Formats: sequence, C-alpha cells, structure tokens
Amino acid sequence: MKITTNFATPAGWMALYLAGACFLLAVMAVIASMVLFISARQFRAEMPVLEEQLARYRNREIPVSSDLLSHDKLVALRAQVQALNGLSGTAGQALPMLLIHLEKLIPDGAWLVSLQYRSREGETKLVAEADRAERLTEFMKRLEQSGYFSQVLLTRQAQRQEGAQQAIQFEIQLRGKP
Repeated sequence: MKITTNFATPAGWMALYLAGACFLLAVMAVIASMVLFISARQFRAEMPVLEEQLARYRNREIPVSSDLLSHDKLVALRAQVQALNGLSGTAGQALPMLLIHLEKLIPDGAWLVSLQYRSREGETKLVAEADRAERLTEFMKRLEQSGYFSQVLLTRQAQRQEGAQQAIQFEIQLRGKP
C-alpha cells in the first residue's frame, strides 16, 4: 500500500497572477536602481565643485577691524553714557513702565487714542476713548487710586461721532510720582 499526501494546495489559477506581480515588482526594482544610479552619478559630478567651494570658504580670511575698542574702553564708555543720561534727566525704563501700568488700569471697552510722554517733566498727556462715559470715569478712578501718579487731571472731554457710532473722548494729563 502506498500513502500519498499533499499538504499544500495547488496554486492553479493564482500562479499567473503571482508571476505577473513578481514581474512588475522586478521591473519596478530595476527602474528604481537606474534612478538611484543616475542621481549618484550627478552627485559625483557635482562633488569637485562643492569641495572647491568648501575649501574657499574654509580658507577665507575674516578681516579684523582695527577700530574696535577694547573691553576696558567699552566699560569706560558705558560709564560715561550712564553719567550723561543721569545729567540729562532721562529715565530709561519710565515709558515702558508707564505703558505697563496703563495696560493694567484701562478697563474693557476703553482704548487709548494718543499718548504724549515728556520724560524730563514726568508728564504724560493721553487721549482715551470709549463708547460710554462711565468707562472713562472708571479709568480715571483707577488712575487716581493706582498710586503711580501724583496728579490726574481731566483737561478736555469731547464727543465724537463716526457714522452711527458715538464715542466719548477724555484728554487726561498725568504726572508721575518722583
């Protein structure tokens, strides 16, 4: 008695599709190899030019300026500038600090239209605008209570109409605390 077994199912009609897929895969591999070979040749052809540019870049001399000041001279110059600023009465951080305070104090619905700042006198004149006068009076109240200003004066009040919208403007003069 002879026993025969077949554990694998015959491919049958699938063999043609498998052979076609393998052939397409081989063709795509050949095309990809050709593209890589051509691009490698192009890079190899560009390599001497790029190496020459790199050598020129590495060998270039950076001119050293002869008019540069030494560290000691820069420190002395900085001290002189600070002394001159102290004599002229300019306050370097006053305007940024003023803007920070105004940003915190201005209520929603009100905005600044203009700002004039005189650092020597410590005076600021600003024009604030809102759709309602209550917002501007709240702004003035906040300015007075902030403790940053020694004087808060309302110098002018005006109504402005642009189309159908009405706005109230306050011109406020501020004097910073010394």
